[in-house]
Amino acid sequence: MLRITLAVAAGFLIMSVFVIATQVALLRYLSPTPAYFLAYGVVRMVYAVIGGCVTAAIGKKYEAPTILGALMMGAAIGSLVTNRSGEPVWYVVVVGLAGAVVATIAGYRWLGRLPGKQDFP
Repeated sequence: MLRITLAVAAGFLIMSVFVIATQVALLRYLSPTPAYFLAYGVVRMVYAVIGGCVTAAIGKKYEAPTILGALMMGAAIGSLVTNRSGEPVWYVVVVGLAGAVVATIAGYRWLGRLPGKQDFP
């Protein structure tokens, strides 16, 4: 159980550091325009994949990416409730939910739980 807890913490921490650093860089060069929201959303999905894979690699059980996804869902709900960043509500909902799903699927895929192309005729 400790291994899964540390795996989730490591995955979430890695994602958080990357997301915050990217947000600072994007805000420095782009004002909150549609280009900013698109770039930031795509980058967050890439970081969700990285976080899900890191969590799965360290945790080595299917529960680890599931817990990471639940944690991300809780963070998305908290961000939606506070919404101090001034992002549109639809954007917070879409990116938060999509990030949680993407991280969970990436972790499952890392562990070999989801079928690949070779499994289909």
